[in-house]
Amino acid sequence: VIRPWYANNPEFIRRFENEAQLVARLEHPHIVPLYDFWREGDGAYLAMRWMRAGSLEGTLRRGPWSVEAAGRLISQVGAALRVAHRHGISHGDVKPANILLDDEGNAYLSDFGIAADLAFGATNGAQTSSPSYYSPEQLRNEPATPQTDIFGLGLVLFELLSGHHPFPDLAGDELANAFLSQPLPPLPMHLSSIERVILEATAGDPANRYNTIDEFLNAFTGVLVPESRPQELVVDSSIENPYKGLRAFQQTDASDYFGRAALVRKLVDRLGGSRFLALVGPSGSGKSSAVRAGLIPALQEGNLPNSERWFVVEMVPGSH
Repeated sequence: VIRPWYANNPEFIRRFENEAQLVARLEHPHIVPLYDFWREGDGAYLAMRWMRAGSLEGTLRRGPWSVEAAGRLISQVGAALRVAHRHGISHGDVKPANILLDDEGNAYLSDFGIAADLAFGATNGAQTSSPSYYSPEQLRNEPATPQTDIFGLGLVLFELLSGHHPFPDLAGDELANAFLSQPLPPLPMHLSSIERVILEATAGDPANRYNTIDEFLNAFTGVLVPESRPQELVVDSSIENPYKGLRAFQQTDASDYFGRAALVRKLVDRLGGSRFLALVGPSGSGKSSAVRAGLIPALQEGNLPNSERWFVVEMVPGSH
């Protein structure tokens, strides 16, 4: 449930459906699927699969995990993040409470922060993620990036092996300064090689972290003894098909919508000189794709004065 002060925020309204569609398209064995979403006057809602075994946060109250079990979980969550990053989505809130488990101990990444970046601009002090898991750049009100997720996964790995957050009593500026100015508490000696990997993943400056989630995962598995290396850690080289067949391109397909740049420019120019624009053509000629994957993303990029602040509403003619 997304609370009313977010659900009625104009910026949230502009972006909610598009971002929810992006998350709904993330199909991976270790991502909790988003089944449905909607918004109404007093809130916005996301319907996801119920995971019966609870979260990683609950299991950590019983103590640290073995290196082998931790490696398996990190590989599963890392594979989920790889898919999200490939789709241009940064989770922005990787923490034990957002890693859910099934009865076999498999991990599932949940709660992609559709409203997360609105939280930092909220005037009522509301926040969507736990302050103890903010990265330094998030505390500076900067948007989440793949390096933000690497930072979060590095913290999760530390907590898996130690049983506790590295700075459990700090938050806000004190927490940011800790990550920027002091090393993490040491892990036991036999985990010192893993400690080096965690230190790079959680570097205060994002530029000093691993460039990609695969670099982090490969560095982690590279320091494990062979029998502890999780077998799931295979780089996913699958290629996504950009062609839609008879289906129309949607806003979330804008990055795959090629060959219509001149048409999109013409639509934007015509709309700039008129309050009304009709796009007419035979069935199947690509009208819906041109509007959804071409014109609307161009307007949201601000190609007309203040068009990035316009509201977009889709209506279908009917009896009402």
